[in-house]
Amino acid sequence: MKRSILIILLIASFPFCTNAQVLTKIDKVTSFQDGLGGVKKGNSWGFIDANGTLIIDYRKDIAVSHDGAPLFSNGLCLIQEVRDGITFYGYINTKGEKVIPADYLAATPFENGYARVIKYYKEDTGTINALGKNIVNYSYNELVIDTKNKTIQHLRGPNHLLFDRLHLQQNPPIITSIFINDNLIAVREKDNSYTIYKLSK
Repeated sequence: MKRSILIILLIASFPFCTNAQVLTKIDKVTSFQDGLGGVKKGNSWGFIDANGTLIIDYRKDIAVSHDGAPLFSNGLCLIQEVRDGITFYGYINTKGEKVIPADYLAATPFENGYARVIKYYKEDTGTINALGKNIVNYSYNELVIDTKNKTIQHLRGPNHLLFDRLHLQQNPPIITSIFINDNLIAVREKDNSYTIYKLSK
């Protein structure tokens, strides 16, 4: 009888023992954004909730901002993937699911439901050069997208893209626009003047 009572007490206390999660050997932590805090271990980032539970496991594809930390905004966080030596950007949600594919050559965190991105385009011209290779043209546009990956505003482009140079990570295209309020965006042009767009919501 005493043995049965002891087993019942152990089973009843088991959930209390397993609910506590202690994270150790953390190299860096961030403040909370969108209900999640970033934790870095080695060269991987994970995210914890308000109880300190790791809800997005450590991963190496999290993109960081200029201060060296990732940013969740509007429920999305930037990720990066390197394909053929070229870095592409996309977004995950607060469950760690990729919701916007890594198809952009540059991207910013979301602000008020919008992000600025650079999308590239590949066009086969149907012609062949003197070496017998297909001639392919590459170009890019700077766009504003919403959290559903829908293009809201075309900002500039198409601009010619030398993919060999990009492959070598030389002079990749950069985002030249900035949000100046919730629905206005300023784009710096080649002559250093600005064009202001009102986002069509």
